Amino acid sequence: MYDIYNPPPAPVAWNPPQAERLFYTRGDLTCLATLCVSLFAASILVWRSEPTVAFITALGGSLVILESWFTALGFMHRRRSLSVKARWTIFVAALVPWLVGLGIAATLMLGLFYVSDWFS
Repeated sequence: MYDIYNPPPAPVAWNPPQAERLFYTRGDLTCLATLCVSLFAASILVWRSEPTVAFITALGGSLVILESWFTALGFMHRRRSLSVKARWTIFVAALVPWLVGLGIAATLMLGLFYVSDWFS
C-alpha cells in the first residue's frame, strides 16, 4: 500500500558547494573606506546634540555598510566584467534601502528627543 500524502523520502545526494574566495579591488576598498568615513563624520556632527543616537547610528550604520559591501561583492563576483562606475553604482544601490531606513529612524529618534526636551 502506498500513501500519497506521506511519501517516503527520496534519496538525494547533497554535496555542499566549494567555498570560493571573494575578490575585491583597490577601488572596492576605497568605496568601503569612503562610506565608513562619511558615516562616522555624520555621527560626529550629530554627537553634539545627542551622543547616544550618534553612537547607535554609527554602530548600526557600520554593520549595514559591511553587510551591503559584502552583498555587492558577492553580486559582482558572478559578473566580473563590470566597469568601475558600475561597481560603485552597485555599492550605492545595495546601500540605498538601508540609508533611507536608518535615516528615517535616526530622524524620528532625534525628533522624539527634541519634542521631549521642548515639553519638559
